[in-house]
Amino acid sequence: MHQVSPQDNLFLHMESSSTPMHVGLLCIYDQSTTKTGQVRFKEVIQTFNARLHKMEPLRLRTVKVPFNLDYPYWIEDPDFDIEYHLRHIALPKPGDWRQLCIQVSRLHARPLDVNRPLWEATIIEGLDNIEGLPNNCFAILIKVHRAIFDRDVGGQLLAALHDLDSDTVTSPPEHPLTTERIPTHFELLSRAAVNRVRILGRYAHVAQRYALPAAKWLIKSCLTQQSSLRYAPRTRFNNCVSFHRSFDGIHFSLEEIKAIRDARRKTCFNDVIIAIIAGALRTYLRSKNELPDESLRAIFPLPDRPAKNSEKRVHHFSYVFPRLFTEIADPLERLRKIAAHDSLARKRSAWLNWQVADDVAKLFPSTLADLSLRAAVTYQTTRHARPLFNTFISSIAGPHIPLYHSGARMVASYGLDMIYDTVGLAHTAFSYNGSITISVTACRNMMPDPAFYMECLQRSFNQLQQSVVMAAQRKKEI
Repeated sequence: MHQVSPQDNLFLHMESSSTPMHVGLLCIYDQSTTKTGQVRFKEVIQTFNARLHKMEPLRLRTVKVPFNLDYPYWIEDPDFDIEYHLRHIALPKPGDWRQLCIQVSRLHARPLDVNRPLWEATIIEGLDNIEGLPNNCFAILIKVHRAIFDRDVGGQLLAALHDLDSDTVTSPPEHPLTTERIPTHFELLSRAAVNRVRILGRYAHVAQRYALPAAKWLIKSCLTQQSSLRYAPRTRFNNCVSFHRSFDGIHFSLEEIKAIRDARRKTCFNDVIIAIIAGALRTYLRSKNELPDESLRAIFPLPDRPAKNSEKRVHHFSYVFPRLFTEIADPLERLRKIAAHDSLARKRSAWLNWQVADDVAKLFPSTLADLSLRAAVTYQTTRHARPLFNTFISSIAGPHIPLYHSGARMVASYGLDMIYDTVGLAHTAFSYNGSITISVTACRNMMPDPAFYMECLQRSFNQLQQSVVMAAQRKKEI
């Protein structure tokens, strides 16, 4: 049993019927690589059940402290039932891509049961009419709550549920899974009393550790005006989200993305991804006559190395807020600006470190934090403030070799992210086995036409690629 960190408690409190705080991964598999040419539902259950011992977060559920006097605790669920977390459905004929996207949108919009381990997986059959896919494919949509998910957990999940060839035999673990009893109210209240005493010792530690760096950061930001924490223009994606979601995805060749990166000096792979998304947003909003004169902004997570004295259970990541330069029409100039801006953002104080936030949050009584979070969610206070960013962008580097689940080869994968009030659009780039997909999770009221947005992404990529080729030709001529 271990305690929920303040940052993870934030994700738990942001959970509501219209803003479920989970992320997802849609994987599509080709059954023809199996020995029988078919994967049965019970085989998927067996695979999950046999690999679950490698994924402790998927067996954890929360236990609340009475009267919310302290942060909740994670325990290994004593009533864990694998079949509750696995569901099985099929698309109606003809089973095309649009039907799959609609079904995935509906599944992703449903909150997880907070009284059980915070994940579920849905096997989707009937993918018989999707262009570019082999016949007789099936998909698995995995949803995991953000409170237990980070980059490390995502990598562990992929590794645990997949093999490197189709002939691997799934065998159950040698020892049965351990479970924990639910602690009594007296035990939880005793722990809460001890933690309240420890808070007094944290004040001096946090003040000593962060007061001077914070003062230097504030003075430098005021004098140089180099902080990237600027307001973003309000768009259709920065209002209250509805209960409904829209989802779609598009794939590109990984080599073509790398070719664009290599053709421009001091350009990173993620700069190209951001530039493609920036061009698509420009085209999409212009078609609605809603393109702001000011540049849109995004929020982009970066991996962060934990400090030596930081807690192992804390998710270590930082955020930068890159400008998208959507006011620039030329795609090559936009890419150059994005690359230069992102390089500075990674070096300067343009980041939010969640280890700092976690340390500071521990200074406040959990009851005060809970009341503040509940009030913010209930009264939707964030919608009255100008947004700091317009969209969420994440880039995940997956394996560049084929993976197999129950003998079926994974042919494509798409990420789904959480959205919430004031941030109703999220992009996820996921690279796997020589290709990269850019998928979009959005509020359906804000983006009712995700297929058109996929056209905008394709057009943005084509324009950027063509501009790079033309620039290379002009350079040769000179």
